[in-house]
Amino acid sequence: MCACCLNANARPLIWPPSRPGAILAFLNADWRDFESTPAKKESPDHAITLFDFHTLLSETGWQLTHRIECPLSSERLSGTLVQRMQDKRILGTVSRTLLIAKHI
Repeated sequence: MCACCLNANARPLIWPPSRPGAILAFLNADWRDFESTPAKKESPDHAITLFDFHTLLSETGWQLTHRIECPLSSERLSGTLVQRMQDKRILGTVSRTLLIAKHI
């Protein structure tokens, strides 16, 4: 996870105090350094995943209530691009995840 998210001093700037019961909708995807990097060579140390976002929300007073997968349009990836990614064994992102949380 990036240093700014793990830094306790930055958390109030990222997640300002909210009233109990407030609802947060957070649409995002895992951030991985996958551009032209085969899946076997990716380093999880340089990624920010859905699990990191969930941990950050939990540690800052939010309770996850829903997780919804939101597929992206297939037009985003051309056939040529898909073929190149398959040849190099690169994983692509084809969806976003909507996290809905309630402040407790």
